[in-house]
Amino acid sequence: MIKITTIGIPTLNKGGLLSDISMHFGRTPYLTIIKIENDEIKDIDTIEIQGKHTGGSKTPAEIISNSGVDVLLCGNLGPKAVSMLQNSGMEVYSGASGKVEDAFKAWQTGMLQLADENSCDDKADKNSCH
Repeated sequence: MIKITTIGIPTLNKGGLLSDISMHFGRTPYLTIIKIENDEIKDIDTIEIQGKHTGGSKTPAEIISNSGVDVLLCGNLGPKAVSMLQNSGMEVYSGASGKVEDAFKAWQTGMLQLADENSCDDKADKNSCH
């Protein structure tokens, strides 16, 4: 039986596995999407996120919840985004950092935590968690 998973990772650029993860979820300019078939990467794509902070009409969470992603790997994100994404049926993980390939490996090895209302660890600037 073929198992297909679509993973989304908010990123700062369109560099595929070498893209830098966007640590400010609410202002992420891109979403890198990795299609996994039987634990093997089959395709990598990037979509532009034109959220409210960049003149769009929707939040990144609203855009991503309609992207077909099954699993989202993030750095920081606030409780509203966590709730919206989880309510759309997505598994949301926080604590990712570095490059897309780093987040993917961390997820594969169980190093990322399922997100909850306390997933924003940027205590100095709560605004980075929206």
